[in-house]
Amino acid sequence: MTWKDHDLPVLKAIVQMTDEGAALIQPHQIVERLGMDPEEVRRALAALAGERPPFFRFTDVTGADSAGREIDGIHSPTGEARRVVGGWPAELLARQIIAGLEAAAEREPDEEKRGQLRQTAQFLGSAGWGVLLGVVGNAASAVVEV
Repeated sequence: MTWKDHDLPVLKAIVQMTDEGAALIQPHQIVERLGMDPEEVRRALAALAGERPPFFRFTDVTGADSAGREIDGIHSPTGEARRVVGGWPAELLARQIIAGLEAAAEREPDEEKRGQLRQTAQFLGSAGWGVLLGVVGNAASAVVEV
């Protein structure tokens, strides 16, 4: 199985369940939610738990008799997890892009380039807002599919 078929759905479930109010997620809850094989979920959790920067906090309950790493008590998905699953608010990212363009215009010594940067920021903040949100959303989706 690929990242998209195996680990990503598990990470998405963790973020969604947390957003729905779950404080502590157990692997069996992910199995029930996704309808995945428990061993597939266990392997996905073990792989995700090893990521740096981390995707979430958890308790490692791997014992001497465990067949592989055992992850339990999953909670507190990070901003990195939210970015990977596309759950980071597109509007926030769009506003950061506009602020970055405005800041770049302030630092730009060339008057023509400064004007172009300001004009671009102004356009994206008004008539181009929908286009910018679409681009940000598509970019986040492309990152998830990699």
